Amino acid sequence: MDSKLLEIYVGWEDKLSNDEWYFSNGFETITEGMSPEEAFNYIPNVIEVLFKLDDDFLVWVTLYFLIELYGLANTTQIHPYLEGNWSVLLQHIKSFEDSYATPFKELMRELRIKE
Repeated sequence: MDSKLLEIYVGWEDKLSNDEWYFSNGFETITEGMSPEEAFNYIPNVIEVLFKLDDDFLVWVTLYFLIELYGLANTTQIHPYLEGNWSVLLQHIKSFEDSYATPFKELMRELRIKE
Protein backbone atom coordinates (compact mmCIF):
# COMPACT_ATOMS: atom_id res chain seq x y z
CA MET A 1 0.00 0.00 0.00
CA ASP A 2 1.23 3.47 -0.82
CA SER A 3 2.32 5.50 2.22
CA LYS A 4 1.52 8.74 0.38
CA LEU A 5 -2.11 7.63 0.13
CA LEU A 6 -2.27 6.47 3.74
CA GLU A 7 -0.83 9.79 4.93
CA ILE A 8 -3.88 11.61 3.51
CA TYR A 9 -6.07 9.94 6.16
CA VAL A 10 -3.89 10.89 9.13
CA GLY A 11 -5.49 13.76 11.05
CA TRP A 12 -7.89 14.35 8.18
CA GLU A 13 -10.60 16.03 10.28
CA ASP A 14 -8.41 18.95 11.32
CA LYS A 15 -6.91 19.26 7.85
CA LEU A 16 -10.37 19.23 6.26
CA SER A 17 -11.66 21.91 8.64
CA ASN A 18 -8.79 24.15 7.51
CA ASP A 19 -9.12 23.31 3.80
CA GLU A 20 -12.42 22.21 2.28
CA TRP A 21 -10.48 20.86 -0.73
CA TYR A 22 -8.13 18.80 1.44
CA PHE A 23 -8.98 15.42 -0.07
CA SER A 24 -9.13 16.70 -3.62
CA ASN A 25 -5.73 18.36 -3.25
CA GLY A 26 -4.26 15.34 -1.49
CA PHE A 27 -5.42 12.92 -4.14
CA GLU A 28 -4.18 15.29 -6.84
CA THR A 29 -0.66 15.15 -5.41
CA ILE A 30 -0.77 11.39 -6.03
CA THR A 31 -2.22 11.50 -9.54
CA GLU A 32 -0.27 14.49 -10.81
CA GLY A 33 1.67 13.42 -13.88
CA MET A 34 0.36 9.85 -13.81
CA SER A 35 0.15 8.05 -17.11
CA PRO A 36 -2.96 5.97 -17.86
CA GLU A 37 -0.98 2.79 -17.12
CA GLU A 38 0.26 4.15 -13.79
CA ALA A 39 -3.28 5.15 -12.83
CA PHE A 40 -4.57 1.66 -13.66
CA ASN A 41 -1.73 0.05 -11.70
CA TYR A 42 -2.49 2.28 -8.69
CA ILE A 43 -6.05 0.96 -8.33
CA PRO A 44 -5.16 -1.88 -5.89
CA ASN A 45 -3.75 0.69 -3.45
CA VAL A 46 -7.11 2.45 -3.28
CA ILE A 47 -9.04 -0.80 -2.90
CA GLU A 48 -6.80 -1.83 0.00
CA VAL A 49 -7.51 1.48 1.72
CA LEU A 50 -11.25 1.07 1.16
CA PHE A 51 -11.12 -2.25 3.02
CA LYS A 52 -9.58 -0.49 6.03
CA LEU A 53 -11.95 2.47 6.20
CA ASP A 54 -14.85 2.47 8.64
CA ASP A 55 -16.23 5.98 8.12
CA ASP A 56 -18.89 6.64 5.48
CA PHE A 57 -17.44 10.04 4.55
CA LEU A 58 -13.96 8.58 4.02
CA VAL A 59 -15.36 5.71 1.98
CA TRP A 60 -17.31 8.25 -0.09
CA VAL A 61 -14.30 10.42 -0.98
CA THR A 62 -12.11 7.38 -1.60
CA LEU A 63 -14.63 5.83 -3.98
CA TYR A 64 -14.66 9.07 -5.95
CA PHE A 65 -10.85 8.91 -6.02
CA LEU A 66 -11.13 5.38 -7.43
CA ILE A 67 -13.53 6.65 -10.11
CA GLU A 68 -11.05 9.44 -10.88
CA LEU A 69 -8.26 6.88 -11.29
CA TYR A 70 -10.36 4.94 -13.78
CA GLY A 71 -10.89 8.18 -15.68
CA LEU A 72 -7.14 8.82 -15.75
CA ALA A 73 -6.53 5.23 -16.80
CA ASN A 74 -8.97 5.90 -19.65
CA THR A 75 -10.49 2.43 -19.39
CA THR A 76 -13.51 0.59 -18.12
CA GLN A 77 -11.50 -2.62 -17.84
CA ILE A 78 -11.98 -4.02 -14.38
CA HIS A 79 -8.61 -4.26 -12.68
CA PRO A 80 -7.84 -7.93 -11.87
CA TYR A 81 -7.37 -7.01 -8.21
CA LEU A 82 -10.79 -5.37 -8.11
CA GLU A 83 -12.36 -8.29 -9.95
CA GLY A 84 -10.85 -10.78 -7.51
CA ASN A 85 -12.02 -8.80 -4.49
CA TRP A 86 -15.34 -7.52 -5.84
CA SER A 87 -17.66 -9.53 -3.57
CA VAL A 88 -15.67 -8.63 -0.45
CA LEU A 89 -15.61 -4.97 -1.43
CA LEU A 90 -19.33 -5.02 -2.21
CA GLN A 91 -20.14 -6.42 1.23
CA HIS A 92 -17.88 -3.87 2.92
CA ILE A 93 -19.32 -0.90 1.03
CA LYS A 94 -22.93 -2.01 1.60
CA SER A 95 -22.45 -1.22 5.30
CA PHE A 96 -22.03 2.46 4.36
CA GLU A 97 -25.46 3.49 3.15
CA ASP A 98 -24.58 6.84 1.56
CA SER A 99 -21.40 5.62 -0.11
CA TYR A 100 -23.11 2.53 -1.43
CA ALA A 101 -26.06 4.52 -2.79
CA THR A 102 -24.06 7.14 -4.67
CA PRO A 103 -20.34 6.75 -5.47
CA PHE A 104 -20.35 2.95 -5.42
CA LYS A 105 -23.33 2.79 -7.77
CA GLU A 106 -21.56 5.35 -9.97
CA LEU A 107 -18.45 3.16 -10.02
CA MET A 108 -20.60 0.19 -11.03
CA ARG A 109 -22.13 2.21 -13.87
CA GLU A 110 -18.71 3.42 -15.02
CA LEU A 111 -17.38 -0.15 -15.10
CA ARG A 112 -20.64 -1.56 -16.49
CA ILE A 113 -21.05 -3.97 -13.58
CA LYS A 114 -24.50 -5.35 -12.94
CA GLU A 115 -25.67 -6.10 -9.43
